Amino acid sequence: AAFEARGEIFTVPLKKGDVRNLTHTDGAAARDPAWSPDGKSIGYFSDASGEYELHVRDQSGHGEPKKFTLGKAPSYYYRPTWSPDSGKIAYTDVRANVWLLDLASCENTLIDTETYYTRVIDLAWSPDSKWLAYSKNHKNYLNAVFLYSLTGKKSHQVTDGMSDARFPAFDANGKYLYFTASTDI
Repeated sequence: AAFEARGEIFTVPLKKGDVRNLTHTDGAAARDPAWSPDGKSIGYFSDASGEYELHVRDQSGHGEPKKFTLGKAPSYYYRPTWSPDSGKIAYTDVRANVWLLDLASCENTLIDTETYYTRVIDLAWSPDSKWLAYSKNHKNYLNAVFLYSLTGKKSHQVTDGMSDARFPAFDANGKYLYFTASTDI
């Protein structure tokens, strides 16, 4: 497991072994660790440069992290969410934007902006890493679920906007998209 404590990122083995401090960054804040699906890397936000960046490092803690410039600085970022193929990370920022970072090309794409300020935007990847699902408020304060196509580079609203739809999640085969919906919020 990966944890954040006192501005450092730690890993803890499931059964045997020692807690490992991956960052050792006095004077900097590392936060929001997320383990890659392939188990090789851990991504987290760090302000070591003076502005928050995404750092991706080997889960062993050896070597230097690869650093990625994010969004529109200055900002604060949330919830790095790895794609199942471990090649991309979706995240949100303090301005209620949804971003997509391609780790191979370093391309950082603004996907969408929440209608009203919120710190929590629900993100979910399809198993084939070709779709990113998220929820977003309409002007009527009801959330709708959207799908962003990585191949088409476009978002599509997939719920009607007449109920409060949130928490999208794909099934393991990618055939179904699940979400909650409330018609009496």
